Amino acid sequence: MNAMKFRLLIRIAVILSVVLLCTGFGVYSFFRMNAVENQQDFNLYSLVPQDAIAVLETDRMADLVDDINQLNCSKENHYLYVSELFVYLKDHLYTLMDDTPHGLSREMNKMLISFHEPDTPLNQVLYCSLGSGDYELVETFIRKYCSSSFPSRFFDYKGEEIRIYPMSDGRFLAAYFTPDFLAVSFQKRLIEQVIDARREKKSLMHLRSFRTMHAGKHDNVAATVYVRMKKVDMGKPTDGIRSQTRLGSWAEFDMKFNENAIYCSGVSHGEDSTRTFINALRRQKPIEGFPGTYLPSTTFFYDNWALSDREAVFRFTAYQEYAKAIYSDYIKKRDEEWMTFLHDYAGESVMSCLFQSKDTLNKLPCAVMSIPVKDERAAERRLQSLLNRTPKEEDAPPVPQLYPEYARYPKARRFRQYILPRNTLLTQMTGITESALYTYACFYRGNLLLAPDAPSLSAYIDAVENSDVLDGTQVYEEGIGSLSPVYSFVMMVDMEEMLRQPETYVRLIPNLFFRQAKFFRKFMLAVQFTCTEGVVYPNIVLLYKGEGQDS
Repeated sequence: MNAMKFRLLIRIAVILSVVLLCTGFGVYSFFRMNAVENQQDFNLYSLVPQDAIAVLETDRMADLVDDINQLNCSKENHYLYVSELFVYLKDHLYTLMDDTPHGLSREMNKMLISFHEPDTPLNQVLYCSLGSGDYELVETFIRKYCSSSFPSRFFDYKGEEIRIYPMSDGRFLAAYFTPDFLAVSFQKRLIEQVIDARREKKSLMHLRSFRTMHAGKHDNVAATVYVRMKKVDMGKPTDGIRSQTRLGSWAEFDMKFNENAIYCSGVSHGEDSTRTFINALRRQKPIEGFPGTYLPSTTFFYDNWALSDREAVFRFTAYQEYAKAIYSDYIKKRDEEWMTFLHDYAGESVMSCLFQSKDTLNKLPCAVMSIPVKDERAAERRLQSLLNRTPKEEDAPPVPQLYPEYARYPKARRFRQYILPRNTLLTQMTGITESALYTYACFYRGNLLLAPDAPSLSAYIDAVENSDVLDGTQVYEEGIGSLSPVYSFVMMVDMEEMLRQPETYVRLIPNLFFRQAKFFRKFMLAVQFTCTEGVVYPNIVLLYKGEGQDS
């Protein structure tokens, strides 16, 4: 009996030992797998400083580079060089892949590029996750392509090592390595900010607004771009206080490609009370349709705004520095009169366009802004009353009469033109700055037309009267084909023509397009903002015109 109990105890002990061994092995395996998984899922955003103005993200770096190489513009040697770091990566990626027989690891396919002020190609940081063995691979690769003229240098920054590698073009590359990630930049100070963001837990992932937005990131896109909206805070225009630009809410764009186009579909996250373009659009009722029948066939730029909440739009436009360059109490009073006029008579949209004149001697394009009016006759009577009450300006140009341009544009003859006292309405809405700030006006087909000169009005009316318009043309139809017919703002630009214009005509085009003029001149650019329940959805389309299609 005792022997049987003893054997039973031995069996129980053996079973318990096996169970404990299996449990221990399972727990060990779990923690080992969890550690590997945590290493693989390192969040690169925990490195990005909070002052970043934009971030490019991809989980498929090799595929993204291949998509870019398959664009027709790339095949015709028109490359986009927004990021110098990405150019280096793109140029040497296939060499790097040759050193990895099984292709890049899942970790190395994860890449971010953060952009910082001032917005130049050098003020960027490229981040890449590293998997098992990637640390040695990247280190060998960098040394392979660095200049041998100068040895690499090492700096200690708060206990972390920054490596400085000389490049063959004379520049230096600052790198921050760990087994989990790599961060590189042409600016050592930016790498120091990366270290600070990580150590002090002051990265983008520690911003609640960004963290919440990124949690909803879409899959199956080539890349995602996050852009920081700028917000302007300043006193009244007459206070002499310069505007202070600060970082505001975020807009998120998913990028997709086909052979002839680049598509960026986005959403704007967050809302505040600051004066930003997007916040002004949130307050507008959408408009429907495109203005092709009211655009001369030589139009190379146009935009169309929803204007149901005029106060919201003008709160944004009135505080642009270029609009207040020569502001005075007199001009302020004229602006206030115009605000009252628009409140009483304006419709719910405003369209602006730049187009080429028939007069080949005219070096500047024609520019016209068109505002629908609710009651054209009543609006014209009010305008005449305003002009009669306004003090005469000694330096004002004469009221437009039958100038020689009417011989070129005879159908414009029967539409009376006015010269308005100095004001900033046209400048605010178009960005066109003329030192005198005089505006020419004309009522036409239920719209109030405004222009910086009389010939622009005549040329515009003559083109529309003769049905010499964009509607039905191939380039116009292709442009609107990728856009929603209901929107709060739309802009279309032939970049070839726009890049030929002086600065005073192109303020609505971001500086990026001028820094990369060689690339963008081959594209038609379409930008659209649609709004639903206070959420703004921006969309950008770049249509490649190809060789031999210059305007």
